[in-house]
Amino acid sequence: TVVIKMPLSKLVSLISQDPDLTSIFYYAPAEDKCHLEEILSTGTRNLPLLVWRSESNLILNRFVGGGLLVLACLSEMHWQDQLSGLSRSLRYLRQSRIIIEIMEDNDEHLAKAVLQFCQKQYMINANVIFKDFVETKTIFTFDSYPEFKLVTHSFEEDSQLSFLYPDKMLDLRGGVIRTLPDYSEPNTILYHDHRGQRRILGYVWNIIEEYARMFNGSLEVINKYADGRTLNLIEVMDMAKRGLVDIPASLQAMSMVFLKRYHEFSYPVDLASWCTMLPVERDLIVSEMLSRVYSVPGFLFLLILWLVFELVKGRWRRHRRLQTFGWLILFTLVTANYMGKLVTFLAVPPSVHPIASLESLIDTEVRIFTLQGEYYTIDFTQRTKYSGAFRLTSKAEDLIRKRNSLNTSFAYTATTTKWRLYKEQQRRSSRPLFRYSKDICFFETVPVGFPIPENSPHRKPLHRYILQLWQSGLLDFWISRGFSNMVKAGRMHIEDLRPSHQAHTLTFKDMRNVFLMYLVGLLISVTLFVAELIVSWVRFWLGY
Repeated sequence: TVVIKMPLSKLVSLISQDPDLTSIFYYAPAEDKCHLEEILSTGTRNLPLLVWRSESNLILNRFVGGGLLVLACLSEMHWQDQLSGLSRSLRYLRQSRIIIEIMEDNDEHLAKAVLQFCQKQYMINANVIFKDFVETKTIFTFDSYPEFKLVTHSFEEDSQLSFLYPDKMLDLRGGVIRTLPDYSEPNTILYHDHRGQRRILGYVWNIIEEYARMFNGSLEVINKYADGRTLNLIEVMDMAKRGLVDIPASLQAMSMVFLKRYHEFSYPVDLASWCTMLPVERDLIVSEMLSRVYSVPGFLFLLILWLVFELVKGRWRRHRRLQTFGWLILFTLVTANYMGKLVTFLAVPPSVHPIASLESLIDTEVRIFTLQGEYYTIDFTQRTKYSGAFRLTSKAEDLIRKRNSLNTSFAYTATTTKWRLYKEQQRRSSRPLFRYSKDICFFETVPVGFPIPENSPHRKPLHRYILQLWQSGLLDFWISRGFSNMVKAGRMHIEDLRPSHQAHTLTFKDMRNVFLMYLVGLLISVTLFVAELIVSWVRFWLGY
């Protein structure tokens, strides 16, 4: 039987009442025995226990999930190296509940140094006790927000401490949240208001701004004056990895990076497809329409009727009036069909056959304008087989400028979220300029998230917040305001982008195919006439 002294029993009681605990990790690289070992047998509630008495790293995230309690016994002289080893073992688990015992008498300055180191490593749920804890009855913790503040709790009999690990992320108390807008429009838009002051718009900015408001934080834009340049995926992820930003105002496709880097993203904010927006197929010109008014099957049908008539006309000599009446009906039907199609084509011109695949795209003059970085994320077989269908650029500004102006010289890659912007822009036009083709998709479903530091304490609250945005419909509402934000920022204008079809007088150019067909028919007739003359002369000379 293990007899636990009063302060330790109170500590055990606070630990045991936590219903979220699922496992315990005891880290003891120090040679001396700590008081924490005394509570392993009584405070664990038969939970799985892992004891590690080495300074070498242990990859805990491979077999331990959330709800981990860490008990660490560290020496006075080597606490920093030992704590660094613990932080490496807790990769992706830095917000676990931690109790650190230092093998030294109570030292407030040492406790502050240890806890400041924990804050830098994102171990915000760390507490420190010393080897004389039974006598001092003191435990040290800290407040992370708005800035580091050492907090001391006493385990006296009249202590009001009821919970050892409050959620420090529920109220940031005005603490700074560093953000990094990538200025990828319409996600985040940097513009000048009527007073000449710089402002940021966009649905991604709405998400970040409301997150800070919800958790009582204050935003700090670290690249506020980065005008005229869009940050790419590598730049944003590098800033997050180096810990220079907490939550960048930048949504990036998680399928664009290696699988092992998924942990550098938040919970997916959106699911989108990455497909192609194609220029709407052009209308047939008049000369093309006139040549298509009557189809080839129609001419073949008339030819068959004529051949049948020639074969049987000698047998129907008694029904000449019926034959004449039949020809009149046929002539009326053919004329009505021709005129109906002609008027319909001229009033509402049909378009050329739509592009349905990369193979058919190559046969046209249209090419997909995209970034080099995005091009190399496309499936290797697809991009090598159809490399001729793409035109690449290394400058994101070129792509954004052409795509936002709806330049119909090219097709463009776009996610379903960005397509909503261009679809809304074209609603003001009498006729659309582009259509979104799901026949030419490079990623059917792309999870999109915020690049964040891999051990960020914002991961869990951001996860809950994103789910609430989905359930409330706010995310969809903010995305739908993309076009109005672009108009407000002066990036787009409400206008008719494509004038309606205008009728004009037929010209020789319009009728060239008709004249060409007439000349071909006339040539055939003259050829047949000359052939008949030659046959007649041959018969005459031969005496037939």
